[in-house]
Amino acid sequence: MTAGLIAKQLIWSCRLPFAAAALGFTACTFLATMTTDPILFQAGLWLLAHALFLLAGFLVHESSHVVGMRLFHGVSDVVISAGVLRFSVIPVGRLYGWQIAIVAIFGPSASCLAGAVVALLAPGSFLQYWFLLHAVFLLPFFGDGRSLILGIRAWARPVGLLAPGVNC
Repeated sequence: MTAGLIAKQLIWSCRLPFAAAALGFTACTFLATMTTDPILFQAGLWLLAHALFLLAGFLVHESSHVVGMRLFHGVSDVVISAGVLRFSVIPVGRLYGWQIAIVAIFGPSASCLAGAVVALLAPGSFLQYWFLLHAVFLLPFFGDGRSLILGIRAWARPVGLLAPGVNC
């Protein structure tokens, strides 16, 4: 699977949350024009900006996992797992434990780096927190945290990676 196709699938998996944000913005804009209340328009703009930055944080996170997987030649395919409120990338192939640990760290660290850049460019906006909050995904009860622990435990051993529902 090419990086471009993976990026398209990741963006497509955001269609429902993006549509919800656009609908909320449209409703606030419509109400603002009906009532001539600028606060409603500002609320809609605020909603749209935060929803876009929330989605951007996840796109940076998952895209960075893909970049990490592409660095190592053991990943033969990437499966996009998407639902209404979540999406993730699942590698198929074989990686050493240390490579799994690096790929697990890539996603949250890239989002945190993007958050730092947003904090520098727009310090009072609070938009950076949508990126910075991705550090919590390294905790053991999230997939990245479990992958990090697996990678550390199997540091020098190859580990077979199978996406759910894939039989090899």
